[in-house]
Amino acid sequence: MNRLLKLLLAIASAFFLVLTLLDVLIIVLGRILTHLAQRQPSPPHGTPPKRDECWPIPAHRYRRPDPLIYSQEYLMAQGLAVTWDNPDIWLEHNGQRVPPHSLQPATTYDVIARVWNGSVEAPAVNLPVRFSYLSFGVGTTRTPIGTTLVDLPVKGAAGCPTFASQAWTTPPLPGHYCLTVELLWSDDANPLNNVGQTNTDVKPLNSPHATFTFTAANTRQQPIAYNFVVDVYALLPQLDCGDTRPAPFPTMSDTEIRERVQIARARHDRLAFPVPAGWEIRVEPAQLELPPGKQRDVTVYVTAPDGFSGQQVFNVHAFSREQALLGGVTLYVRG
Repeated sequence: MNRLLKLLLAIASAFFLVLTLLDVLIIVLGRILTHLAQRQPSPPHGTPPKRDECWPIPAHRYRRPDPLIYSQEYLMAQGLAVTWDNPDIWLEHNGQRVPPHSLQPATTYDVIARVWNGSVEAPAVNLPVRFSYLSFGVGTTRTPIGTTLVDLPVKGAAGCPTFASQAWTTPPLPGHYCLTVELLWSDDANPLNNVGQTNTDVKPLNSPHATFTFTAANTRQQPIAYNFVVDVYALLPQLDCGDTRPAPFPTMSDTEIRERVQIARARHDRLAFPVPAGWEIRVEPAQLELPPGKQRDVTVYVTAPDGFSGQQVFNVHAFSREQALLGGVTLYVRG
């Protein structure tokens, strides 16, 4: 009897010990789970996040627009030739186009910018388009005109490209001006193609010479060395697609894309448009170093070959000593 009682007491003691250990284990696990829940909250499926919570968006669901305009700086950085007679920027007066080199003082014009979207997946709603002007030349001071908001659909959709318009009253003093357009989008897929300029002048040949003068200025905080390079690039006609249109760009194979890029680079290569034989072009000074805040006139002398008639274009590009593009002008001579 005593042995049975002792056995029962031992079993009871072991049972209570197990219960105590289980209680301790449950308390420890509860504290661990609470700590983990505080560090990494995991709301139930379908529960909207709180205002102070941020859920990551998967990369395959995140799309950014690519507002763009004919951008000389961006194209030149790709090794392509450019014109400063920008095809995406022009002036209108009473609904008619007017050349930027023959503006009247104190007259209101409409500056028009054609804006494209390089993205086929994301539009840009209320895209700010900022307009400004500079005096004719390279590196001159920029004066704001105004900002217009436009809605830019995706590439290939109706309404792309879109057109931004801004009224501008020219300064009271006569002169020639360079127009600049900037596309302001903070989450741009490619922010390098957002600034374009139009900067042109036209002169008749005078037996058989023409002279152009523009201003080179340094608005930076350090000296700038200008080196002027001349070519005769003009916008080329688009290639004929033939009877069958190519597949939309997103469905092209990698091989097709590489082939088209090679063709475009060959057609628009910067080195493929030297000054033709028989023409004499002299830029004075050909090189120029300006301290901060200084400016100087640069003169371009053009001599045509005997018997020339028609129109010839010349692009004068300004590069720094480090080969960075500083600006440029497009000049037309007519005989």
